[in-house]
Amino acid sequence: MADNAVEQAIENIRLKSQGTDCLTSCAVTINFHPDRYTFDNKPLLEVIAEDGCLKSQFETGTSNGGMTAYPGGDRWLWEKRVFDGAYDDAPNGLRPKYGALNYRNYETGAAPRFGSCYFQLKAETSERTTFCYPDSFFEPEDFAVASRVQALVDTALSSDVDLLDDYIEAHVHGVISLKDDIECLVLDPIYRSTIIEERAIKLGVPIKWHNGFELSIEEMSRYPDYRGQSFIELAKKLAVNGKINARILGLAVTQQGYDQQDVKKVWHYLARFGYQSE
Repeated sequence: MADNAVEQAIENIRLKSQGTDCLTSCAVTINFHPDRYTFDNKPLLEVIAEDGCLKSQFETGTSNGGMTAYPGGDRWLWEKRVFDGAYDDAPNGLRPKYGALNYRNYETGAAPRFGSCYFQLKAETSERTTFCYPDSFFEPEDFAVASRVQALVDTALSSDVDLLDDYIEAHVHGVISLKDDIECLVLDPIYRSTIIEERAIKLGVPIKWHNGFELSIEEMSRYPDYRGQSFIELAKKLAVNGKINARILGLAVTQQGYDQQDVKKVWHYLARFGYQSE
């Protein structure tokens, strides 16, 4: 029954897919913050290393998005509706893990709004990945399996949305094994020679680095309407030498006791305006 749940969920999306078959070479990535802790206060990377796999919000109780993964919650109801009840009686471990299709080939992963670092999945995982556009939060009507995803790419490319919102959401069904399914882990260089790099090495997957996120308060202050002036003021409190980065925001959550939802809005500024492309 377990395998049938995954197969049925994918088939249900196949029936909703539009367009014609066309293979894509775009990778699926899963963005996250590597310096966060699980709901029982364990370092996230250590838990992933112990588990040997990536887990969904239903299993971990943590998320960089909404926290509604429980029976009757918004995430549970959404998955019930979209996958036509395929997972109602299935183990949580089979439920989809959420990432995005990197159709723009961003160095920071397809959906940096969810974290400074990301896992890139191997190409063969696309066979058990489904997609939607826009994000599931917006109750999308456009879905696709991997062979039909080009229709979603065309829609996304023609949409006029903020750069943090232009990702095509991916649902990777079944277990995501570190050993078998992860191509590499890409980290922000702010974590070089830190405990985060040490923990990442223990995952046993190839590690790469992008150019890093850094944003000055001066630059951030040019966009008071993006998330609100109050979050610029919060950034001023957190800044070191007038700048913020991913590590500073992580410490604000894990050691300084700032509200995670408030820090998330500051992160949106950093992710949107602070990537060091050169």
